[in-house]
Amino acid sequence: MKKLLALALLTPVVSMALPIKPGEQFKVQIPGEYIVKTSGEKINADIQRRLGKNIFLVRAFNKKSLSMHKAVYPNFAYYGDFKEVNNTPNDAEFSLQYHHNMIQTTKAWGTTKGSQDIIVAVTDNEFQLDHEDLKAAWWTNPNEIADNGIDDDNNGYIDDVYGWDFMGRDNNVDSDEEPTHGTHVSGIIAATANNKLGGAGIAPNVKIMPLKWYGPEGTWTSALISETYHYAVDHGAKIITTSYGIDHLVDDQAYRDAITYIRDHDVIIFNSAGNGNEKNPARQNIEELVLVCSVKSKQPRNADVRSSFSNYGTGIDICAPGDPIYSTVQRPGSTIQTRYAELQGTSMAAPAAAAVAALIWSAHPNFTDEEVIQRLYDSADEIDSKNRKYQGLLGAGRINAFKAVK
Repeated sequence: MKKLLALALLTPVVSMALPIKPGEQFKVQIPGEYIVKTSGEKINADIQRRLGKNIFLVRAFNKKSLSMHKAVYPNFAYYGDFKEVNNTPNDAEFSLQYHHNMIQTTKAWGTTKGSQDIIVAVTDNEFQLDHEDLKAAWWTNPNEIADNGIDDDNNGYIDDVYGWDFMGRDNNVDSDEEPTHGTHVSGIIAATANNKLGGAGIAPNVKIMPLKWYGPEGTWTSALISETYHYAVDHGAKIITTSYGIDHLVDDQAYRDAITYIRDHDVIIFNSAGNGNEKNPARQNIEELVLVCSVKSKQPRNADVRSSFSNYGTGIDICAPGDPIYSTVQRPGSTIQTRYAELQGTSMAAPAAAAVAALIWSAHPNFTDEEVIQRLYDSADEIDSKNRKYQGLLGAGRINAFKAVK
C-alpha cells in the first residue's frame, strides 16, 4: 500500500485540469520531478530527458536522494497566460511604423542593417515560417538535414532545422494560435526591408532563431524554460529576447540557473518589463536581464511618454517604442495586406531594444557583450523631461539606433 501511495505521488500535476480565472497566474511544484545539474557523473534516477549539457529532468521520490549532484531544483508548472500583449491585432498601414522615426533606424542603416552572423533567439508561442516578410529572416541549423527523420548533429532533436517546439516536443515551431505574438515580435527585429511588403525590421539582416516554448498543447514548466534557454546558447544565439511575464519565476532556482548559464556564455538576454503599470516589479531583482519598458510611439505630441500599462522602477534598464508597433502577424491563408497589424505592450518594446543591440554587435563585432549593453545605454535618448513623475524609474532612456551604431 505504501509503495502504491509513493507511486501516486509521482503523478505530474500538469495532467490535472486546473480552473484558471481570467488574468490569473500561479505556479505549482510538480511532485517527483526535479531538474538535476551534474558534473558529468551518473544519475541514479529515472531520467525523463536531457535539458542541456549536464542538466536533466528526472523523477525521484524526494530531493534528498539526489543530493550528491551539483544542483537539484524542483520543476514548477506555470498556469495562466504569461504572454504580455495588451490588445488583439488590428489592421494598419505600412506608414504606421512610427518607431523607426523615433529611434532613427534608417540613419543607422547607413552603418549597418545587421549581420547574418548575429543570431537573435526569440522565445515565444508561434512563428509563421512562410510569412512573406520573414522567409529570409529565419536561422537554420547548419548541421541538420531537413525532413530525413534523423538527428544529424546528435543534439537530441530530430530535424531541428528551424529551431524547436519545446512545448510540442517536435520541430514544428509554426502554429495557428491566437493571439499572434511570436510572429509580431520576430518582425519587429528582422522583417525584410525594401521588398515592398508591409514593414521592415530594425535589424533586417540578422537571423531569428524561432524557439516555441508556449502554447495550448502543454504546460509551461521550469524544465521547459531551462531547456529552451540552453538550446539557444548551445546553438549560437548572441542575443535572446523574451516577452513573457516572469515575476512568478524570480524565486525559481532552475530558471535563475538558466539565466546564469546565458550570461556565463556572454549571451545578452532581454525581457519585457511587464504590462501591469507596476512600480518595481519582482523581475527587476534579476540583474542579469535587460528589462525594457514601453513608451508611446504613435503621435508626435506624446512620443516618449511612458505607456500607461508599462511597469517602471529602479531596476528597469531602458525603454523602447511599444505603444504601438506595426509588424508582421500570424494569419495563415489571409491576404498579404492583412498579415500586418499594430500591437502594443512591453512585449513589443523588448525586441525593439534587442534589435538595436544586434545592430551594435553587427557594427562592432569585436565588442564584448558588456560593451554592447553599455553602448545601448549610453546612446539612449533622455526622456525624463516627458516623464517627470517617473524620473529615475525608466532606465537609461529610450533606445536610439543611429547613435548606438556610431
